[in-house]
Amino acid sequence: MADSKIVVPTDATIAAAAQALAAGKLIGVPTETVYGLAADATNQLAVMRIFQAKGRPANNPLIAHFANADQARRWINVDDDATITWQWNLATTFWPGPLTVVAPLRGSVAPAVTAGAETLAVRVPNHPVMQSLLESFALPIAAPSANRSNYVSPTQANHVATAFGDSIEMVLDGGPCDFGVESTIIRLTPTVPQLLRPGGISTEQLVSVFGDIELIRHQAPASPSANTDSAGVEPASLAPLPSPGLMRKHYSPQTRLIKASEFDLGKMNPAKVARLYFTPQPQSDRPIAFGWIRVLSPTGDLNEVARHLFAAIREADQLPCELIVIDECSNAGIGRAIMDRVHRAAT
Repeated sequence: MADSKIVVPTDATIAAAAQALAAGKLIGVPTETVYGLAADATNQLAVMRIFQAKGRPANNPLIAHFANADQARRWINVDDDATITWQWNLATTFWPGPLTVVAPLRGSVAPAVTAGAETLAVRVPNHPVMQSLLESFALPIAAPSANRSNYVSPTQANHVATAFGDSIEMVLDGGPCDFGVESTIIRLTPTVPQLLRPGGISTEQLVSVFGDIELIRHQAPASPSANTDSAGVEPASLAPLPSPGLMRKHYSPQTRLIKASEFDLGKMNPAKVARLYFTPQPQSDRPIAFGWIRVLSPTGDLNEVARHLFAAIREADQLPCELIVIDECSNAGIGRAIMDRVHRAAT
């Protein structure tokens, strides 16, 4: 059974996980953001197994994880431009934490990790289990979210085990993820850092440290091209994306999901609707007999909403409903990351 792949993190199981990575196998790992599907970032065959298992387009790069900023710096070049060096030093003040930094590549990671680009996305995660694994393994670990490509990201160990079963050696169970949405991604440039993906570090936090950032709207097509191999992986000849997390359609359940502002009660039997609220259900909605209701935060705390967002969407997706209707929020703080996920899940 899939649950048999889930193991309690101990010194012995973390050592076994490091041995599995060294042998080119895949494992599920917890981080403070979402669970990752991990492989040795220097092993091309192992990294390609990530792409095959996920059905991930080959032009979509991966994040390399490190135990600390000094280790990460050995694999990138931030020394040739004073502004980039300055940005790097400021970026590392967020570590360990949910920030990914895209910088010029220097180390010899597996080519699939960068999707052929000349940059590398690096991160120092803030989770004790992942930190212990990184210290034990001593090489960068490539670990995109442990879900099938475009599906809802995993925030619990059982999400990973159910999705990948025998494709993985084990899942280290680190409990539910603290943030519930992926890391923020920035790219260092000779002018100002560029925000490529909102996430666990808010735009306001970035501005408070860097003074200014540039918002980048680049997004990949909504779905892979028809020119894929037998594993559903796009050929590497496609131009590499600037970073992970840029697919226009992403985080999507199989059941159709729409935002609350788009829901027309007159066109759908509410008994067939799963309704996700960010705050307690308003009095005006209480006469509506929705088939299933979930309130993500009893106080409207957006950090709590983010923490429960993906798990709630996954749960709704398992119901015999025909539509998932979800609340909306402002772009303040982590709300920007929440709405980024909602927009793409609803695409």
